[in-house]
Amino acid sequence: MNRKLRRSMRKQMGEDSTEKIAQKFSQFEQLPEQCTACAEPFDKKSREMVQSWSVVVKQDVVRLFCPECIRKTREVLENGNKDTENR
Repeated sequence: MNRKLRRSMRKQMGEDSTEKIAQKFSQFEQLPEQCTACAEPFDKKSREMVQSWSVVVKQDVVRLFCPECIRKTREVLENGNKDTENR
């Protein structure tokens, strides 16, 4: 971020918000180059990949998941919820 943008953001949102946004931008540089679950390569320049893949940030750890892994995870969670309801 350049200085002019940071100054205007501080005026509009306050000092704390500006620091949080700057921290999020710096975490983007830590984005993995492949899916965390299946190791499928990720192309940061591909618009389709950027829009369809999921990023999860927990405790300053950045994880990247492909659409297939997200779909499988949702299926497992849904099946687990159905099993719990049937008991």
